[in-house]
Amino acid sequence: MRSLVGVLIVTVAASAIAVVYMRHQHRLSYVALQRAQQVRDELNIEWGQLLLEQSTWAMHHRVEAEAIRKLGMVTPNPDQIVVIGERR
Repeated sequence: MRSLVGVLIVTVAASAIAVVYMRHQHRLSYVALQRAQQVRDELNIEWGQLLLEQSTWAMHHRVEAEAIRKLGMVTPNPDQIVVIGERR
């Protein structure tokens, strides 16, 4: 009988330690999840800002102004334009 009580006490103690350990692991996992979600949110904000910046840089008038300023490109006169037909 004493050995059965001893086994039960050891089993209950082991179970209690396992519960405490699992709760601790759960808390650590939850903290890691919260950090990952925060990083995800920050990256989403940065992605949105980069998309906005990209759309600003790619605006037609901006590209045209840069082509004129940096490359000296100009729009040709209508008499300078030659249309080449499709070859069949």
